[in-house]
Amino acid sequence: MGQFYYTVASLPLLQYEEPVDLKHSDYLEDCRKWLKPAEWDILRSSLINPETETEFPGIAEKYRKWEISLRNELVALRAGNLGLEADDFTVPGETFSDTAALAAAAFKQESPLAAEDTLNKGRWEFIESLKVGHFFDLEFLVLYSLQLQILERKRCFVEETGYARYQEIYKNILSGIDDVAVGEQA
Repeated sequence: MGQFYYTVASLPLLQYEEPVDLKHSDYLEDCRKWLKPAEWDILRSSLINPETETEFPGIAEKYRKWEISLRNELVALRAGNLGLEADDFTVPGETFSDTAALAAAAFKQESPLAAEDTLNKGRWEFIESLKVGHFFDLEFLVLYSLQLQILERKRCFVEETGYARYQEIYKNILSGIDDVAVGEQA
């Protein structure tokens, strides 16, 4: 596996609470210059929202399995809340000890935005734990890519925009109820 001293040294430091100007697509294009085709395939296929049927090589597979465990825990909480059997909706896979607590913490949040932030912080911390021993290798580039995707995802959530969208959906629901009530009176 290659060493990427220049590439890694040129990357901005990523911190969960700090915005970064680097776009994931720009990061991938920059890395493409220094990677062999097989390495490039690994990097570009490493996603924070992996397809459950597709296995990834190396450290990206560890993250994928952890993410499936987290999603299964969330499914179990939601299914239990609705009185459904969670097994009907989960994906077979390993269970990680930290995902149950993370899912429960997110599930307790009062707003979807706070829940999403809790989940993203947990994802970030898990990726940080995977970085141990990886400094200038492909595995580091993959983990950096995953964290960069989390930061991009965070930028998509703007509280004011989300609240405005919520009000719009709620208004449409209420107008649909009013339309049904008017139709029943006629």
